[in-house]
Amino acid sequence: MPTAASGPRELARRLPAAPGVYRFRDDRGRVLYLGRAVSLRRRVISYWGDLGDRAHLAPMVARTDRVEAVVCDSAHEAAWLERNLLRASLPPWNRAPSGGQEKEVWIRLSESARTPAIAVVHRPTASPGVRYFGPYLGGLQVRRAVAGLSRVLPLAYAVGSRPGGRPDPASRDPRMRREPSGTEASLTEPSQTRASRIGTSPG
Repeated sequence: MPTAASGPRELARRLPAAPGVYRFRDDRGRVLYLGRAVSLRRRVISYWGDLGDRAHLAPMVARTDRVEAVVCDSAHEAAWLERNLLRASLPPWNRAPSGGQEKEVWIRLSESARTPAIAVVHRPTASPGVRYFGPYLGGLQVRRAVAGLSRVLPLAYAVGSRPGGRPDPASRDPRMRREPSGTEASLTEPSQTRASRIGTSPG
């Protein structure tokens, strides 16, 4: 039986204020419950306060002999670790093997020159010219990231190609230049036309 100075509540106070996964064990070493936190110290110590909508966990807290914690680099990594541990073995006081409410999503990138696209999908499907990145947890956060990426690095159609097979008018405009990398440059006038206008007045 732990002393007051080394009991689970006192050990919880010594946890870092970092994201991670925590486990409550009884005096026989069995895992009673596990969860994740953005701040391990704040989350774990809260079990010895007002549990609010977690009141059903009070008997579990009373049986806790020690607390273990694994520090993660981010809350996203902690979410994945929690999910993997729950799928491997569901402790008696955990309700769902998936942990939080986040859904697994993938980022879908179509590499087609005619119809390039980036999107968030729930399941990858094998398709030619398509690449998937993931999985990630949390569809809302991933969609925000994809939206920001699309604004910073918009996808460009190949020269002379538009969706539906329509020709790109810019490909016939001599004023439209393209850099060697394929990125679109600004619209400029031919040098001869520009030079002829210098110093010219009406009449």
